[in-house]
Amino acid sequence: MASIIKSKQRVADHGEVFTPPWLVEAMLDLVKPETERIDSRFLEPACGDGNFLVPVLQRKLAAVDAKYGKSAFERRHYALLGLMCIYGIELLADNIAECRTNLLKLFSAHLGLENSDDLFGAAVHVLSVNLVHGDAMR
Repeated sequence: MASIIKSKQRVADHGEVFTPPWLVEAMLDLVKPETERIDSRFLEPACGDGNFLVPVLQRKLAAVDAKYGKSAFERRHYALLGLMCIYGIELLADNIAECRTNLLKLFSAHLGLENSDDLFGAAVHVLSVNLVHGDAMR
């Protein structure tokens, strides 16, 4: 089980505490129809390493497979659309880098992408634009 803190110093300095996975799933279940809609937008103003955004993408990819699993073109197209509808802001640079990596790993593994695939490059670009290092309070 993942820890809800990385260090006591980070909690003291930044108030950094991660929501446990069971609570993330319970919260996402409260808006389940939206998490399963490929084009629904999600903004996490303190996205950390992606502990909300990764499960959102998992749900979107499952919806893509259910609706478009028979067509490789449509599956890839709608998976990218789902990824494009995910946004995050994070105060700490190491967290936003980890969030981008976690989402990219999930996306590329789900579609069986190689780093040389054009869709992989598109996903890297989307994540660099949609997941920003900054202070959501400003």
